[in-house]
Amino acid sequence: MAEAYGLYTHIRTNKIRSWLLLVGLFLLSYCASFGVMLMLLGLSGGAFESRELTRMFITSFPFITGAVVLWIVVGFRINVWLIGRVTGAKGITREDNRALYTLLENLCISRGIPTPRLMIVEDDALNAFASGVNDKQYTVTVTRGLLNNLSEAEIEAVLAHELTHIRNGD
Repeated sequence: MAEAYGLYTHIRTNKIRSWLLLVGLFLLSYCASFGVMLMLLGLSGGAFESRELTRMFITSFPFITGAVVLWIVVGFRINVWLIGRVTGAKGITREDNRALYTLLENLCISRGIPTPRLMIVEDDALNAFASGVNDKQYTVTVTRGLLNNLSEAEIEAVLAHELTHIRNGD
């Protein structure tokens, strides 16, 4: 009998892959650092000394680990800000666009989740995305083109889709 493969399996697989990527970042950093040390030792003009290379790597291991941890923490802290800067998204409030904000808020109430921040990108493309890693960061961003070209029901469907990404943690 075949194993069931549904939404929760996708969510679990996505979380496992995310953790594997983080572990891979550490491994990549260690390998790159080892390669740089090997290159520096080779360019130093002296004879190649494997014990020296091993000592250098072991000595620098905590610093490499700390740098990667810092990189991950900063990435998790500023990811929404960085995405906003790259896309040119501007935050909006209920007063800026009451209809859109009400659609998002009603969807959140029906799903029992906190209302994320709402942002708009001034672009003619039909696009939307969700970003953030926790309740304080969650953001739904839509483009002006999406708002100008879709009906209210279609916009609500797009918002519901983006909220699904937030709810599922992907």
